[in-house]
This record gives sequence, structure tokens and C-alpha cells, in this order.
Amino acid sequence: MTSRFLLAAALTLTLTPFLAQAGDVQPGRYQLQPVAGGVVRLDTATGELTLCKADAGKLACDPAASKDASGDLAALKARVDALERQLAAAGNGGMPSDAEVDRGLSIMEKFMRRFMGLAREMEQKNHDGDALPQKT
Repeated sequence: MTSRFLLAAALTLTLTPFLAQAGDVQPGRYQLQPVAGGVVRLDTATGELTLCKADAGKLACDPAASKDASGDLAALKARVDALERQLAAAGNGGMPSDAEVDRGLSIMEKFMRRFMGLAREMEQKNHDGDALPQKT
């Protein structure tokens, strides 16, 4: 337990000058978590994870693991941009046109009329003394 604490303290002291040199770093932006073989640095602004290892008294961080995720992120951003362009091209803020609404209501009206007609037929058969079909 104390060896982990000492390792975390040593790495924190080692990282402090490194983090202080970055001009765009906000306080509390990075969180460090000791792991086997080093420290994982979480960038709370971007979600990027970086494995840092102590090597000859210096802390070396390898952002290679986060490069794979950045490719996925770029692909997702491209998809979102394409969808936003498609939505903007559709106009009306993506809402259906009056003709589309009228067509949809016409289809629903036709469905309801047929359904109500079937319900009336079933009710009429029941009142005429015909037995209702047995369904389970």
C-alpha cells in the first residue's frame, strides 16, 4: 500500500513541472491513476487516455493508444457533419411538408375506417345471434 502511495507521489511530483509548462492546461484537467507499469493520465476535457511510464527518472507518456480512438472520433464527426448537412438541405428544420402530413393522415384515416367497419361487422353478427368466432 505504501509503495503505491510512494509511486503515486513520485509520479505526481514528476508530472507537476510537465503539466505546469503546458500553457493551455486548465487546473484539474488531468487525472492520474497508478496502474501496473506506470500511470494512466486522463484528459477530462477530451477523454483521452495516455499511459505514462517512469524511465530513468523522467516520465514518458505514450499517446499512441489514443491515436486509434482519435480516428474513430474523426469518423463519427464526419458522420455528424454529413447528417447536419442533410438536415439543413431538407429545410423546414427536418419537419415534414404539408403534403407529407396530409398523405400520412389520409393513410391513417383509411386504416381507421376499415378497422371500424370490421368492428361494426363483428358487433352486427353478435346482435343477429351469430356466435362470435372462437379464438384463443
